Amino acid sequence: MTLSIVIPSYNEGTYIGRLLKALTKQTFQDFEIIVSDARSKNGTKEIVSSFKDKLNIKFIQSPPKGPAHGRNEGAKHASGEWLLFLDADVDLGNNAFIKTLLSEVQKKGWKTASTRLKARHATLFDRLGIGIHHTYLRLLTHTKHPVAPGFCILTRRKLFEHAKGFDESLWVAEDYDYVSRTAQYGFGFVNSTYYYVDLRRFHEGGKIRVFLQSVGYEIYRFTHGFKIKQDPFKYKFGHHRERR
Repeated sequence: MTLSIVIPSYNEGTYIGRLLKALTKQTFQDFEIIVSDARSKNGTKEIVSSFKDKLNIKFIQSPPKGPAHGRNEGAKHASGEWLLFLDADVDLGNNAFIKTLLSEVQKKGWKTASTRLKARHATLFDRLGIGIHHTYLRLLTHTKHPVAPGFCILTRRKLFEHAKGFDESLWVAEDYDYVSRTAQYGFGFVNSTYYYVDLRRFHEGGKIRVFLQSVGYEIYRFTHGFKIKQDPFKYKFGHHRERR
């Protein structure tokens, strides 16, 4: 098995079907899927089960202990040489997403990678914010502490095991921490493909407020050893309204 796709989920029944449908259309199909669910209550299991005749998919459940725990639990069931962590509410840019991502990473010799992100139906403010965010991430690749969002992280399974996965003591920015710890073995962003993110968190929380909160997290991370062991803003997971 070349690739194991790990999808942590918590009350993402409205969105996970969109991602699974996109995965059925990928030109590269040498992969398995592990949905690591934190005991969702909105039909996630039934939606995942409806794809079992189209995808090589496993559904596991564990207590809701945060995204780091969900990803690590999913990875325990993986058999692929590579692990691709995707959030349940993302969508893929095109049918060659996985093929392009793997090909470019192997060509570069990277052990961990991410790629560009976009948002559908984005306002000018949204596009500006995403552009600034991605530029910031690219700039950090030239430092000792590059990072990537957990929406989409590709990494070698052996490296993941060596690094002991995501740090479950971190409630926020566990994705940044993993990339920062493993980047020395080769990390970069693939520019030739992209994925879509869902902006509902930003719309619900207030764009300006969420932007300032994100800046606050980064300041906290830089001033606390690049780890957020205590969440100063008390961010909650799995509480967002469902909308299509």
